[in-house]
Amino acid sequence: MIEWSALRGLACASIFACAQPVSAQTPSIAENFYSGKAVRVIVPTGVGGSVALYGRLFSDHFPRHIPGLPAAIFTTMPGAGGVTSVEYVTKVAPKDGTVIAQIMSQTILVPMIRPAGFEPAKLKWLGSLASRPGVVAVWSSSKVKNLADAKMIETTLAASGIGAGNYQIPAMANMLIGTKFKLVTGYKSAGEMNMALERNEVDGRFNYWSGWTSVRPDWIRDGKLTFLFRTGPKAPGMPDVPSLIDLVKSDDDRLAVKLLEGPDQIGVAFYVAAEVPEERVALLRKAFIEMLDDKVFQAAAAKMDLPIDPVSFEKIGTTIQEIYATPISVRERLKPLLVLE
Repeated sequence: MIEWSALRGLACASIFACAQPVSAQTPSIAENFYSGKAVRVIVPTGVGGSVALYGRLFSDHFPRHIPGLPAAIFTTMPGAGGVTSVEYVTKVAPKDGTVIAQIMSQTILVPMIRPAGFEPAKLKWLGSLASRPGVVAVWSSSKVKNLADAKMIETTLAASGIGAGNYQIPAMANMLIGTKFKLVTGYKSAGEMNMALERNEVDGRFNYWSGWTSVRPDWIRDGKLTFLFRTGPKAPGMPDVPSLIDLVKSDDDRLAVKLLEGPDQIGVAFYVAAEVPEERVALLRKAFIEMLDDKVFQAAAAKMDLPIDPVSFEKIGTTIQEIYATPISVRERLKPLLVLE
């Protein structure tokens, strides 16, 4: 459980040390700007999965903490594993703070492996609702019953696109530990991928642990999933399965896994375009912290079985810097896996 009052005190002292209280800001810039306006919240997937659930949670509660109480417009924008939405925000959307988007965390890696229309370090981050450990699972009817089987039997896994962890993590496992995952791309949401599992169109998929527990906890309860390996820290309730970083042998392999796990430390993060005025960004960051401290928000998250483990915008920035400091040799190893759809 999060100690909310401690988190809020730390965040307000650290994250917003340089920001003036809302009441002290120029009213025309801060307090009055959002009055009578609508804030568009863009989610990088279709509905039916935990990414969209987190987006809906944010959309329902965040605007209540913005001075002027703007209306919220919840928008889904799936495509290219999350790349479509972030390129829309950076190239097309208004740059005035009325468009706020959720990142699909692995999308942060795309510019380092192929040309992309955005730079993660230049986005104005508001914060993250939670870091997200992940796990690869197959349906109970699959011939694959454990990781050793996955190294001998071709196993089809659903994926949205190369910008998403549901593609990148299994592709990395193929390269580093010899699994035989065949990635089937083009699914627009976790809901579509879950339906593909039920219809036996695919054998399995990579998903965040909270994606399983919040959307299909009955599958876990009823033993319909076989979990093969995980990424990131072990989450409460997660089965005792090996971590990918512990399965690889060399230091270079561990660096490669660490690179792909980096976005999971960022998790459910929200941002605005680089051009949004700093006063407005400070206002939105303050609203983000106030939302976390809101008992109505906390109760809604608990009801939706969505873990809240906040990451500050400063930590997000530091993690992105660390990711992009990865040696060129490690990045080059990823390119053959990730540049083709």
